[in-house]
Amino acid sequence: MEFNIESPFSFDFGDELFPLPPLSPLENKNIASKKPKACRRRKPPPNTSNDENPNEQKRKKIMHRDVERQRRQEMSSLYSSLRSLLPLEYLKGKCSISDHMHETVKYIQSIQTRIRQLSDQRDELKSLSNENMAVGTTETLNSSRRDSVVVSSKNELGIQVVLHTATQHRVPVSNILRVLVAEGLEIMSCITTKVNERYLHTIECKVVENNGCYPSINVFELEHKLINLEYFPLD
Repeated sequence: MEFNIESPFSFDFGDELFPLPPLSPLENKNIASKKPKACRRRKPPPNTSNDENPNEQKRKKIMHRDVERQRRQEMSSLYSSLRSLLPLEYLKGKCSISDHMHETVKYIQSIQTRIRQLSDQRDELKSLSNENMAVGTTETLNSSRRDSVVVSSKNELGIQVVLHTATQHRVPVSNILRVLVAEGLEIMSCITTKVNERYLHTIECKVVENNGCYPSINVFELEHKLINLEYFPLD
């Protein structure tokens, strides 16, 4: 005989006896923050197949080779032009391009120094000329402006000497010519002009070939030697 006894309570007695533990706030937050991940579209792999026309690749290689050849030709032309501007003494014993570049820098610096010296001498001569026109002056042996010697290289073999002397004390031109010949130079011409009671001597000479080669002339040393020649009073 079965007896169906219904419980007067509206809840399960088992739930009352064994309640479930409540969720912590952190677990609630994690559950709420979990969202379904969005599906990312994968980028298609790069097309590694050779889509370019083989003729186009060949044309690009030919163009690149032509551009490189033209660049090398231009550099070679510029380098040859630079070498032609350097005096022989700066090229002697130098073979590499880097050595030539270094010697070019030295040559430019020496030219700049020479230009400053010539500029100072020009200003000095102008000042002297103005003084001579205003008042007659007497040049003495101890005067720093008694003579002026300028030696310049006209080309690879040509040398020009300009001597500006006073009337009272000066270096004889024969002494200048003697030194030039001793240095291995051939005198081509010598022109003398009188300017404001002073003499201007312009001597043109060239390097003489010696045993099939041309000796190197250092214009700075030659000028220093001519400046320090002995002066003679003129009666």
